[in-house]
Amino acid sequence: MVRSKLKRVQPLVMTLVVALLGYLVKRADLAGILAVVSETPGWLLVTLMGLQVVTQLLLNLQWYRLCRVLGWPASFFKLLVVNSYGAVVDAITPGEKVGGELARVLQLRKYLGYSTGQATILITIQKSLSLSALVLLNLAVVVTMANYVPYLRVWPVRLLILLMLVASGAFLFCLLFRTRSLAFRMARIKTARRWFLPFINWVEDFARQTDSIRQKRGEWIRQFGLAVLIWVIFPLKLILLTLPHTGTIPMPVLFGTTFVSYFAGMIPLLPGGLGTFEATMSGILTAYDLKLNQAVAITIVFRFITFWFVLLLGLLFIGAHRIILFAQRRKIHVPRP
Repeated sequence: MVRSKLKRVQPLVMTLVVALLGYLVKRADLAGILAVVSETPGWLLVTLMGLQVVTQLLLNLQWYRLCRVLGWPASFFKLLVVNSYGAVVDAITPGEKVGGELARVLQLRKYLGYSTGQATILITIQKSLSLSALVLLNLAVVVTMANYVPYLRVWPVRLLILLMLVASGAFLFCLLFRTRSLAFRMARIKTARRWFLPFINWVEDFARQTDSIRQKRGEWIRQFGLAVLIWVIFPLKLILLTLPHTGTIPMPVLFGTTFVSYFAGMIPLLPGGLGTFEATMSGILTAYDLKLNQAVAITIVFRFITFWFVLLLGLLFIGAHRIILFAQRRKIHVPRP
């Protein structure tokens, strides 16, 4: 039912985003945009790329720590390889990034010897933590931005958004902390369907692993804090980019702009959310006294740091890893005198 409603709304959202993107392209001055981009200080670009590298390392640290807590084989370097493959596939697949998770499952099996069940459990736990942090941050943004964004001042809209976020948070909470009850209820279901039995076993195993994390005192708090830190670094980059152009945009607005743009980028319109992300961020920034050229230039630089730079890092890391493997194989096959 929910999926069918989303499918009905999706064409309208896509039409609005395409119209906004077309408007921005028509009104934008390419020479002026490039001039603003070229004025970005070199030290700022280096700082932003450094922050992005820190983001990727913190994300990999969360994966590594989860593996260690679960008692599974873990290698920080191999997990970097796994996430590099996932980042590359995320960039070339439209919308919801399911392809990236499938790539991570395959690479976890290949490099760490995980079963499909273990790989999917690890990915589910990590994504649930990440989404839980994002929901909490969005709740904070809705509350703090209510006085700055016109449509949030309308209480029915604000109430609807708050209810959606609370419902999402409740679902994620049950997924991480009430899975044992779900597994118990599913085990009592009598069915002859073959596909359902493996799913029941997976839920039971998932509940067992979340229980093992809960037995380690303070681990969930550390994992959630790490997820929040990873997300907070993203709007920090946008704040640093906008400061040379204006200091009048409230900080909560920049936080909200970042998260709303990422949600818009999940619309399966183009690979990696291209177009939808840029149109959303530029459109919001222009509503706060930024010139169109400045807004588009800020969006381009932000997108380069958080998308193209990550894609480039992933490709370079995968290439370096393949070269190392090739050199190791060649060394093994070199005949000794």
